[in-house]
Amino acid sequence: MAGQSGPEYRVTVLTEALRIVDDAWHELRRSPCVQRQLGVPLTHLPDVSSGEASRRSAVGEALLKRLRTIDLTSLPHDLSLSLRAVRFRAQFWSREAEWYWTVIDPLGAGFFGLFLPTAYCGGIFLNTINSQLADVKIISSSDADRYLTLVGGYVRLVDQFTARTTEQASRGMRMPRIQVQPARLLLEQFKNGIREVICAAPRRMSIPVKNDLMRELESLITTHIEPAFDRALEGLSDKYFKKAPDGVGLRQYRDGAAVYAELVKFHTTLDLTPEQVHAYGYERLAEIQSQKHAIRDELRFEGDDMAFLTQLSRDPRWRANTVEGVAAVFHRYINRITPHLGDCFSNTPKAPHRVEPLPHALERSMTYGYYELPARDHPAGLYLFNAGNLTKHPLCPVGALTYHELMPGHHLQVGLQYENDALHPFRRYSLLPAYNEGWAEYAATLAGEIGMYEEPEERYGRLMMDGLFASRLVVDTGMNVLEWSLQRARDYMHQNSGISHFEILTESVRYSCDIPGQGLAYKIGDRKIMQLRERMRHELRDRFDLKVFHAAVLATGAIPLPELEWHIACEIERLRV
Repeated sequence: MAGQSGPEYRVTVLTEALRIVDDAWHELRRSPCVQRQLGVPLTHLPDVSSGEASRRSAVGEALLKRLRTIDLTSLPHDLSLSLRAVRFRAQFWSREAEWYWTVIDPLGAGFFGLFLPTAYCGGIFLNTINSQLADVKIISSSDADRYLTLVGGYVRLVDQFTARTTEQASRGMRMPRIQVQPARLLLEQFKNGIREVICAAPRRMSIPVKNDLMRELESLITTHIEPAFDRALEGLSDKYFKKAPDGVGLRQYRDGAAVYAELVKFHTTLDLTPEQVHAYGYERLAEIQSQKHAIRDELRFEGDDMAFLTQLSRDPRWRANTVEGVAAVFHRYINRITPHLGDCFSNTPKAPHRVEPLPHALERSMTYGYYELPARDHPAGLYLFNAGNLTKHPLCPVGALTYHELMPGHHLQVGLQYENDALHPFRRYSLLPAYNEGWAEYAATLAGEIGMYEEPEERYGRLMMDGLFASRLVVDTGMNVLEWSLQRARDYMHQNSGISHFEILTESVRYSCDIPGQGLAYKIGDRKIMQLRERMRHELRDRFDLKVFHAAVLATGAIPLPELEWHIACEIERLRV
């Protein structure tokens, strides 16, 4: 198309540009996460085979080829933004076949994990599928037949877990020993809970075939699904354990360092090396330690960080011993910020939000929990917190955790994105860690700027969370490419993050054995958003409006940070007029 011009050519280009975004959306909507948000009835279970990775790679390559024929600078602003987002996503779709035996993204949401039987890779994936199964509506006998077929696909899905684990082992890629027992436990817990999941939907039936369906499901579970889990567990046998490596990190596997370097670019959306990220982590942690020291001086506490945390752990003001008590602390911070949101934001989501305890199957493998997106069948944004962990430790970081996960963090950003009818569905339902986690961390900092951490201990708790996320920059890169041992990483986190021994155990395994690189998104993303805010403030001076800046950032949906920077630059020029 180069060298052509005129109205007909422009119409042709615009038509092709729109088709590219539509085709990218067709691929994205295959994600179980997206299907759940859309409320699409579950007709089949996902595919996590190498064949599926090859299919998605072909889609990504085809999109990139088409994108190369279009000059993005010649398009209307919003369409150009959409194509830039498609280009970024397609670049990584195109790598999935090449990477399949090293990392996999089962949810299609940007969570590339090393091994399927781990909490943040296959664990969240199976939890999503289980939620969809439990929500299936069965009204008629034909619905019952379709449900039986659907459940039958669970055997294939679990066997794909086994097949990938077995083939990885044959290629010399076994999960580190530190991960094997948690992976076994995860599979056992999903196996033990599968009957409750699969039989939940039929219990809501009021038709005569209910009893027959329940008998068939019971037989299917006993003769096929539970044995499939047993095969998956056999794949992680003592024989597997004996051959598993003691070391951790992607670098120990073939092409692991190269794949990790690409994951750094994916999770940060920036052209950064692991070494650059590592250095920034040291820089940020030095600032955090200085701020912590200032708070201890303010409180006239003469000990170091660890001594102060020990004191906090003994202070009943910052403890809760029950699930209900922990939930009440979350609600305290929710209620505190709610009256102030209108001072910073022109709009907030219609979707409500709440907190609930994390499923037991995931408690041993997650530090704090995770945010579950609103969906049509479940319109509330939900933060699932690790009650088993939080009842044992000081709760002064819960304010920062609340503002990161709910309002004005994930729930505000994702809620507004999903409710924004002006966005093309590809952008409306896209997630990117650097943008999403970067916004959530920016939001936790903003909460402090507007006075939501009223007590010094709450400000200290915010710095503890900040230190955790900043330490990831050091230890994630350290373990995966810079030859750090697991123990060195844990010692560093013990000295710098302020989190508990249990939290350090789960966090360090998450970075090195589960979803490497994802933890880099938080502090790289929030730094960029803060830089963009200060750029707009500097260039607009007395015309700067915080609400306008937030609206500009939130209007785009989750996009790569360079494209967000381009968008904000355009907004600054528009506001100058």
